This record gives sequence, C-alpha cells and structure tokens, in this order.
Amino acid sequence: MSDTRTSEFFRGKIPALDGVRGIAVVLVLFSHFTLRAFWADGPYYELAKSGWLGVDMFFVLSGFLITGILIDTRDGSNYWSSFYKRRVLRIFPLYFFVVTVTWLTVLFIEKTPERLHGYDAFVWFFTFTPNIAMSLKNTWLSHSNIFNLNHLWSLAVEEQFYILWPFIVRWLPMRRLVLLCAALVLISTPLRFWVAGDQGVNSVATYVLPFTRMDGLAAGSFLAVFLRLDLHSFIPFNKWIARVTLCWTGWQIIQIFLHGNEMRLYTLSALFFASLLYLSLNTDPKALVRRICETRLLRHLGHYSYGMYVFHQMFEFQWKNAFGYYLVDSGLPPIIGQGIYSLLAFAGTYLLARLSWAFLEKPFLRLKEVWAKRN
Repeated sequence: MSDTRTSEFFRGKIPALDGVRGIAVVLVLFSHFTLRAFWADGPYYELAKSGWLGVDMFFVLSGFLITGILIDTRDGSNYWSSFYKRRVLRIFPLYFFVVTVTWLTVLFIEKTPERLHGYDAFVWFFTFTPNIAMSLKNTWLSHSNIFNLNHLWSLAVEEQFYILWPFIVRWLPMRRLVLLCAALVLISTPLRFWVAGDQGVNSVATYVLPFTRMDGLAAGSFLAVFLRLDLHSFIPFNKWIARVTLCWTGWQIIQIFLHGNEMRLYTLSALFFASLLYLSLNTDPKALVRRICETRLLRHLGHYSYGMYVFHQMFEFQWKNAFGYYLVDSGLPPIIGQGIYSLLAFAGTYLLARLSWAFLEKPFLRLKEVWAKRN
C-alpha cells in the first residue's frame, strides 16, 4: 500500500472540528468555574471538576491537525517557514499580550517585584517554559494576586511539541511514524510512574511535562497518519470499535474520579477524546457524534476557544471577587449559586475572547496568506 493513498473527508475545513474545540473549552471552563464551597461531597466535587480533562481534547486535536498539516506539506519548499510562521501568528500575539500585561501589573500596580525570582520569574513564561518551572518547583507558580497564568502550561507543552515534531514528521516514513505514535501512547503511563517516583499522583511534573503528557498529542497524531495511510478502510466495524472505546474509557474515567486519581487517567483520556474525534469525522452526516459536533453553538464557541481558554483562568480572581464570594455567602441553594457563578464567569470570559479576536487575533491571522503562504 502506498503512503500517498488518502481520502479527503479529513482534510480542509471540517466544521465538526470547531465543535470538538467547543466541547473542549466548555469542559475546561466549567471545571475551573466549579467552586468547592458549593459542593458537600468530595468524590462528586472531583467528578464535577473532571472537565479539566478537556485540555487533553485540545492536545488530541492539536496532534491531529498539526501532524496532518506537516504530512501534507512536507515535500514543499517552505515546509519549515510556513509552519512556524503560522504558529507564531496564531499563538504569539495573545499569549505575549497576557504575559506582558501580567508582568507589568506585578511590577507597577501590585509593586511586588520580589515575587518575580527563581521559579516564579517571568522569564519562564516569555520562553514558553512555565511548565518546566512548575515541575522543578513541584507546585503552581505564584506571582500576581490579580491575574493567574498557571493554565498556560498547556500552551508551553504545545510549543515544545512544535519544536521537535516537525523534524520527526519530515524525515520519518509514514508507516514508522504511525508505529511511533502508538508507542508514545503506550509508554506514557509507565513514563509517568518513573518521573513521579515517590510523589506518585501528586507529582506536578507528570502533569505538565511534554514527555509525560504525550498521550493526547500522540493519539491525535496517530489518527492523522492512520487516515492518510487509509488504514481505516481495512478495519471492519472501525466505527463500532471507536464507540466501544469511547464508552469504556469514559466509564473508567468516571470511576477514577469517584475513587481516586490514577496514573493511567491521561492515557484513558487520550483514547476517549481520540475516539470522539474519530467519530466526529464520520462521513455519514447523520451520525450522532458528528451532528453534535456540528451544532452551531459548539462551532461558535470553538471558533473563540483560544481566547476563552487564555482568559478564563487569567481572570479567576476577578470572577471570585466580583460575584463568586457574594454568591457563596448569599444563602442560595448550592446548585443555583454554582449555576449563576458559572454563567456569569462564562459570559465574562466569552466577552473578553470576542474582543481579543476582533482587535488582536484576527488582524494577525490575516497575514497568513501573505507572510506564511503554503505551497
């Protein structure tokens, strides 16, 4: 079978993928908008917070899209320049805007430069390495009481992925590449055990380092190569295999959150979201998962998901100070208070993302076809 044998349903602009982004960002936002004060039961609070696994959905989708782009352009003369220029235009403007604003806030508004030393120094953010600082410190970074940037560890993981992965895709034959992706998924859990050592599931390094979170990126990359090699056409009942995997991994994830964390959680999450992504690419427009992912609301939220992800936890302290603590003390039934808080924080995040898109992200993205045109 030739490496160039392909189908076209997974190429170009795929509406369902915006819906997948929408699902991911909704999971992450409502996870981080869940306030412990509204929840009496520990296990169910952890289950409610489980939406942070939406980060793994972003990793799976990123692996799928980035690997697909690299494969489709790897014979082009501007393979390197086009890829890196496009990543710069998409990620850098908003990322460096919020990092710079927070840095200046600490220096000139909070006037606490003594916080910006060692692992809490902003050089880690400016070099896309805050996840390295977190792993060395073995806890989250603390520098500002106004803005929170700890969630940017996931963007650092993606940027570090972008450094090495284009070299691998450029030079490794596709059949070896698909085997490498599968191997990376399989070894991730044992690797986490090795990195964690005596710290076990409390190890921050196993959560934020790129080589301990390759499950999602590798699972998405596997799908990109798998489809381009047309391997799906040789597997009978491939959609049912994906459905069974989705249900089984989903059940296992729920059990882990109810009964305690486990190292295999991230691998299960990667397989869960990879199955969801695969089903969203169903060629049948009436397929359930595809129809869900193509709903207008999810696609709309997916369009603004980058800004929503960046701003939602950056303004965590603002949401709590503005209305969170008031709702906690208001005497409202917990489910009502939690619901109001989530909706208000979501609305504020959405508004900031729309402003970011209009005035910061979109102007730079217009340069793609001028400054970073593909062959």
